[in-house]
Amino acid sequence: MSRIGRLLAAVLALGLGAGITISSACVTAPRASAATSCDPDNTVAGDLNSDGIADVVVGVPSYDNERGAVDVLFSNGQRRLLRATDLGLPSSPGDRFGEAVTLGDVNADGCADLAIGAPGRTSGKGSVSLVKGSHNNALTLMNSFTGSAAHGSFGAQVVLLTPQELTPLGWVRTGQQLVVSAPTADDGTKWEAGQVVVLPLTRTGALASARVTLTQNSPGIPGTSANGDRFGTALAGQGRTIVIGTPNKAVGTRKGAGSVTLLSSTAAAPTSFKGVAVTQNSAGVPGTAETGDQFGAAVAVRDNHVLVGVPGESLGSARYTGMVHVLHFNPVSRSYRSLRAVHQNSAGIPGSTRTGDYFGSAVALGVNTVDQLTAVVGVPGKAVGTALGAGAVTMFRANRAGGKAVTIQQGKGGVPGKAEAADHFGATVGILGGDLAAGEAMRDGIVVGAPGEDVGKAVDAGSVVYSRSLTSWSARVLDAASATPPADARYGEALASVAAP
Repeated sequence: MSRIGRLLAAVLALGLGAGITISSACVTAPRASAATSCDPDNTVAGDLNSDGIADVVVGVPSYDNERGAVDVLFSNGQRRLLRATDLGLPSSPGDRFGEAVTLGDVNADGCADLAIGAPGRTSGKGSVSLVKGSHNNALTLMNSFTGSAAHGSFGAQVVLLTPQELTPLGWVRTGQQLVVSAPTADDGTKWEAGQVVVLPLTRTGALASARVTLTQNSPGIPGTSANGDRFGTALAGQGRTIVIGTPNKAVGTRKGAGSVTLLSSTAAAPTSFKGVAVTQNSAGVPGTAETGDQFGAAVAVRDNHVLVGVPGESLGSARYTGMVHVLHFNPVSRSYRSLRAVHQNSAGIPGSTRTGDYFGSAVALGVNTVDQLTAVVGVPGKAVGTALGAGAVTMFRANRAGGKAVTIQQGKGGVPGKAEAADHFGATVGILGGDLAAGEAMRDGIVVGAPGEDVGKAVDAGSVVYSRSLTSWSARVLDAASATPPADARYGEALASVAAP
C-alpha cells in the first residue's frame, strides 16, 4: 500500500542577511517515519528514501571554485553535501557538478534516484552521473556518462523519463531514459548549434541500447541548426515527451526571438522522437516573435501541458518585463494548441509590468500548489519597494483562466528573509511532489532559489526557501563545514526537477 504524504520534519533557525532570522516556531513540523526499505508502491515523486515525503535537492555548481556539489535535505532532517569525489569521481575547478539535477525512479524500487550534470568536466565535454537513492539515505553511484562533443557542455540540462504502461498486473514502469542537453555542441559546421542526447537505461542504470543524438538537423526534428542556437538551453520532460527550449533561435530576422520544440516517442519506437517547433509567430500563438524575446528560456511540462517562459518580452514601454505561454501538446498527433498567454498586466494576475522584471525566467508546473494545475513563475528582476532585483514568484491556474493567483516574496506571508536588492528571489523554482495516492486532495509544494542573497558578510552566498502548504515555510543556506556560508556560492541557482510518471 502506498503512503499518504506526511509533513516535513525540520526545525531551522538561519540568518538570511544582517539582522534577519527565521523563527523555529513557524517551520516546525512532525517528523517523517523512517522507511525500513524502499517501497515499490511509493507514489511520491522525488522521494529519495521512500518515506512518503519528497526531499529537497539543490545543485550548487559554483561551490568550491566551481568544482560543484549537490545539497540534499532529507525529509527526516538529515542533510548531505554530495561532491563528485564522494562518488569516487574526479573533480576539478570549473566542472560545475550540480549545474543540473533531476530526480526519478530509474530502478522502480520506490526510492528516487538522481541524475547530476557537470557540463564543465573533461575540458567542457561534460558528464552526467546517475546516483541511487536508498531507504537509509545512502547515495551511491550507479553510472556516469561523458559527452562526446568537444566543448559541448553535456549535462547543462538533465531530465529523467520514467514512463508507465498498463499491463494485466497493473501500471508498470518501463523504458526509462536519461535525456541530456549539450547546448554548446557544434552540429557539423554550425558552431554551438546544440544537441540533446537520449540515453535508454536499464534498471541498473546501464545503457540499454545506443544513445541517440538529436539536433535540429535530425530526421523528424523540426527546424534547421544555425550558429549559436544552443538547442537544449532549457529542457523538460514527462513520460515519452521532451520539451526543448532554444531561446537564442532567430525567427526570420529576429535574433534571439526563441523557439520551443515539442517531441514525443512511442512504446514501440521509444528513441524515435518527432514533433513540432513553436514560436510566437506560430499559428494560434499570441504575440509576435521579436528580437531578444528569449521564448523558451525556461520550460516545464506536466500532463501534456507545457509552460514556456519568455523573460525578454517587452510590453509597451516596459522592456524585458516578460511573459509566459501555456500550451497543450498532444503526444500522439504531435500537435499543439495555445491555452493562455500571461503577463503581469493580465486580468487576475497580481502586479504590473515593469522594465527588467524578467517574468518567466524560471517556470514549473505543480498540482494544487495554488489551484488545480498551477503555473509557478519566477520574476527575479522584480523590484520590491526600492529594492531593485529583489525578486518574486507568481502562481496562478495554468490550464484555464480564473481561479486563485498569488505573488510571494521574502519577508511577507511567512516567507523567510527580507527582500533586498539583487537577491533575485525566483531565479529558480521547483516542485516538491505530493502523494498521488491522495487523489484530488494531492498537493505539491514549491522550492524557490534566491542565488543573489547575501548572508551576513558573505556576498551572493544564496538561499532557498520551500513550503508544502504556502502557510509554513522553511529556509536553507549552504553551511557545510562552516558556520558561515561561503560567499559567491550562489546557493539556489540550480534546483532539482522531478520526473513525474
